[in-house]
Amino acid sequence: MNAALKEKILALLRSLPKGAEIDPDPDADQRTAAYWWGKQDDSVAWWLATCRMIASDPIAQSLYLAHVAEDMSQRRAIKDWSYAAAAKFAGAKGSGQRRRSVVESYRLDWGHQAARDGVFMALWGDLEDVPGITYRCETFGCGKQAYQRVRDEIASQARDIIASFRADMEACRTGQHNRWFTQRWEDATGKFWTWTHR
Repeated sequence: MNAALKEKILALLRSLPKGAEIDPDPDADQRTAAYWWGKQDDSVAWWLATCRMIASDPIAQSLYLAHVAEDMSQRRAIKDWSYAAAAKFAGAKGSGQRRRSVVESYRLDWGHQAARDGVFMALWGDLEDVPGITYRCETFGCGKQAYQRVRDEIASQARDIIASFRADMEACRTGQHNRWFTQRWEDATGKFWTWTHR
């Protein structure tokens, strides 16, 4: 966590009135952050294991923990995921003579930067600004539309993955598992769903 962000958070915490009420029923994000940084909570450990097992993408838990707990221990894996997702998005579509790239001018140098910017926007875009497209495109000598397409696509994919993982964590917290959740669990384990709320 950078120093400026840490200072903002500390200032906000200092501004709370003494004896401020603590939410008696913290959501999955709050409980996960507390657990991740040392609070004993066996339920959260179980939720994380379950949700990781049924996640739509192997990077889901790493993105979620980076978002809710500021854990960047998996930053290399997150960057690698974003690079692969950017290359896949920008890659060729169609077949034969009709084959063409979605992003005509895609290059690894600016593509990787656009992917990193997209992940940053998904994780912390509401807290800090990402350098503008004009600045990035001047730096890399690439087109604005191409850069924005890649950046926005990666941001969108990362947000979707985080939201899906968050929904699964909340389902575990509340014990309200929908059929899609239980089907993924059954597919992953090969067993029938029999879990009850903890």
